[in-house]
Amino acid sequence: MRFFPASALTALVLAATWFSAPMGHAAQPDSPPLPASQVQSNDSGDAPPPFISRPRRSPRPVRPDMTYATRPAPTAFRDLPWATPLDKAKADLGLVPVTTPRPLANTYQRPDEHLRLGQAEVRTVAYYFPRGVFAGAGIVFEGEGNFFLIKDHLIELYGPGRQVSDRYGWTWDSVNIDLRLKNGVGELRYTFEPPVAK
Repeated sequence: MRFFPASALTALVLAATWFSAPMGHAAQPDSPPLPASQVQSNDSGDAPPPFISRPRRSPRPVRPDMTYATRPAPTAFRDLPWATPLDKAKADLGLVPVTTPRPLANTYQRPDEHLRLGQAEVRTVAYYFPRGVFAGAGIVFEGEGNFFLIKDHLIELYGPGRQVSDRYGWTWDSVNIDLRLKNGVGELRYTFEPPVAK
């Protein structure tokens, strides 16, 4: 077994002590200890040490809500204002209940309905009165050609809408327009929901 000379062993111990001492205090063995308020503690749980903490990022600007249409909402459908009472709508437009192909509750139609929308041909037009006031309309049409004619007509009126899955539509605070085509049959729905009073 080899033995180191005492002087070499002493040098090793001093070197180890010097490297393990905090910077700035190794050469000052007689200096008083730092106050507790200045001692950095690493007892902050899962927080990383300061030298690897992430820099703070400036907040991102709020993006505008692009789901809303850029032009004003329609205040009526075919000259019938939203929230018109059923009795007045019957008197003004001659509305009658839908009975074919089956009766539909709170759903009416005009016997003299104009079966076109823009350049498109439509099959049926229905008016909805779920609570005794005019709150929606539905148009049924056929074919992809009519779908694009109706879509172009609505874009001309209200500006670009938005595509969500197989639907294309426009949204405002109280009115929604929803257009879709499935298996060759298309449907256009208008829905009016007045804002809830606060």
